[in-house]
Amino acid sequence: MAPRSNLRIKKDAATHVASFLVTNSLISAEQLDQAVTSSTESDRGLIETIIEFGFTTEDQIASGVGKMYGLEVAHLDGPENIQGDALKLIPLTFIEQNRIVPFEENAGILKVAISEPNSLNTVPGVRTITNKKVVPYVITFSNMAGILDRLIRPDEEVAPTPSNNAAPAKRSGLKAVERKKTAPISASMAKKLGAKEEKKDAVSEEALSSEVVLLVDQIVRDAIEAGVSDIHIEPYKTSHRVRYRKDGVLQEQQRFAESLGKNYAAVTTRVKIMSKLDIAERRLPQDGAFTIETDSKEVDFRVSVLPTAFGERVVTRLLDSSSANLSLEKMGLSETDEKALKHAVDAPQGLVLVTGPTGSGKSTTLYSVLERLNQEGVNILTAEDPVEYNMEGVGQVHVKDEIGLTFSSALRSFLRQDPEVIMVGEIRDQDTANIAIKAALTGHMVLSTLHTNDSVSTITRLLNMDIPPYLISSSLAAIVAQRLARKICDECRELDEDLTTDQYQTMGFSAEEASRVKIYKGAGCDKCGGSGCSGRRGIYEVLRVTDNVREGILKQKTTLELSEMAQEKDGFQTMQNMGRSLMLQGEVSAAEYRRVLLV
Repeated sequence: MAPRSNLRIKKDAATHVASFLVTNSLISAEQLDQAVTSSTESDRGLIETIIEFGFTTEDQIASGVGKMYGLEVAHLDGPENIQGDALKLIPLTFIEQNRIVPFEENAGILKVAISEPNSLNTVPGVRTITNKKVVPYVITFSNMAGILDRLIRPDEEVAPTPSNNAAPAKRSGLKAVERKKTAPISASMAKKLGAKEEKKDAVSEEALSSEVVLLVDQIVRDAIEAGVSDIHIEPYKTSHRVRYRKDGVLQEQQRFAESLGKNYAAVTTRVKIMSKLDIAERRLPQDGAFTIETDSKEVDFRVSVLPTAFGERVVTRLLDSSSANLSLEKMGLSETDEKALKHAVDAPQGLVLVTGPTGSGKSTTLYSVLERLNQEGVNILTAEDPVEYNMEGVGQVHVKDEIGLTFSSALRSFLRQDPEVIMVGEIRDQDTANIAIKAALTGHMVLSTLHTNDSVSTITRLLNMDIPPYLISSSLAAIVAQRLARKICDECRELDEDLTTDQYQTMGFSAEEASRVKIYKGAGCDKCGGSGCSGRRGIYEVLRVTDNVREGILKQKTTLELSEMAQEKDGFQTMQNMGRSLMLQGEVSAAEYRRVLLV
C-alpha cells in the first residue's frame, strides 16, 4: 500500500472525482464501494484512500481528466515552472478556495493549473478577475497540495507530500508569494463573480482547446443562420454525429463528423460550461440554457443533456423571439377560424385550449394570444416549463417540479395575484385541470395546452380526467388543434403526376375530384437543399364551443358525434379540410399532407 498522504481535496470535490473515475473506467464500482467503506471507518479522504489502495494513481487520474476535457497535463515541480507575476494576478483567497493556480502569463494568455474537474467551473471567474484569456492545464493532486502549502503558509516548514510522478525535493524550492502582495476579494468583486452573466463573452471559451471552442461555436452559429429549431449532438458506438431539425425534419451535418469524433467528450463539456451545468456530473440528466448575441439579436438556447451507453447526448432548442410571428393575424388561420379565436380570447372569461404534438407550434399560438391581450390595464400571469419567450408586461413563472413549484401550485398562487389572464403551459393532471376550469368560471381568461390528436377529442380527454361535463361545457370557450407542415419550395414547384386515384381518395378527395384537381410537389433544388421544401406553415382547426357543442358535452356525445354536430350546425372545419385546401393552393404537397395529418 502506498504511504499515507493528505491531498486536501474537499469532500464535494472528492465525490465528483470519484464519480469521474468510475464513469471513465479508471476504477470499478466495487473498488469505489470498498474505498468509501474504508475512508468512512478511518476518517480518511476518499481519493487518498483510492490511491493508497492502489486502485489507480495520481498520474492516471490527471491523464484521464486531461483526455476527457481536452486539457494538457502540466508538471509544476519546481520554481522554474511558476511565474511570480502570474501568481500576483489572482488573490490568494481565491486560489485557496478554488484550488486553481496561475503559473504562467504571456501575451495576454494566462495558464492555470487545476487538479479536479469541477475547478473548471471557476475559469470564468479567473477571466473576470484578470481580463485575460485563460487556458487550464491538469496537474496531480500532490502537485496542487504542495503548491498551495507553499503559497498559503510560506513561513512554515511544510513536509513534502508524496507524489506519484515527482520527488518531493523537486518542489522544495518553489518560490512563495507573500500575502501582502495580493489583495483579498472585495465585496464588489465577489458580487461580480457570483452574478449571472448573460453575454456570450462570459462563457468559458478557454476551458477547452481552441479547436473545440471553434467547433461548438460553428455548430451553433450555422444553426442560427440556417434557421433550425433544434441541434442534436449524438454519440454512438463507432461514430458521432450532429443533426439539425429544420422545418420539422432532422438532417445530418456531415461536415462536423470528423472533428466531433475526435473531441466528443470535450464538445459536450463545452456545451455544459456554456449552459452553466455541472461538468463533472455524467451520470444524471441535466437541463440548462445560454444566450448568443448575433446580428443585433439575441437567441436563447435551451439545453438538455442525457447520459447514454456511449456518452452524453445533447439536444438544444433554439428560441429566437425575433423570428417568431407573435400575432394572430400572422398565424395563417382561415378567416373563419381567426374570427372565432379572436371572439373567444376577447371574452372576459373562459378556457381556451391549444392541442397538438410536441413541436407543432402550440407555444407560439399561446404567445400570439398573449400578445393580443397584453395591454396596460390587463394583469397577465403565466406558468411555463420553461419560459420560452420573455414578454414585457407579462409576469412569467418558470415551474420547477423538484422544489414543489408545479403548474397546479403556481395556478393556485396566481388566483391571489388579481389577474385577468392566466396562462398555464400544460394541463398534465386532474388537479391542474380542475383549478384551470374553476379559474375560468370565476372571471378569468385561462389559456393552456393539452396533448390530443384534434380539438374535439380534447373534450373526451377532459372527461377521462373525471372533470364533470357541466364544468367543461360552462368553462370552455374554444379549442385550437394544430400541426406544422413544410411548404413547397417556390423555386422547384412542379405538378405531382405520380398520385393515384386511391391516394387521392385516402386524402379525402372523391374519384371525380381526383380526375380534375392539380396537386404540386417540390422537385428539389439548390435553394431548398434538395428537399423540395422551404419553410413551414400552420394547419389549424378551431372548435367554437357553441350552445350546440355544450349540449353535446352535457349529453356526453362521442368524439365522432361531437365532430359531426359541429360540422353540420356550426360550420366547423377540420385540419384535414384546411390541409386539402392548402394542397389545392400549391402550398403543401400530398406527401407532407400524409405525413402530418394522416395517422
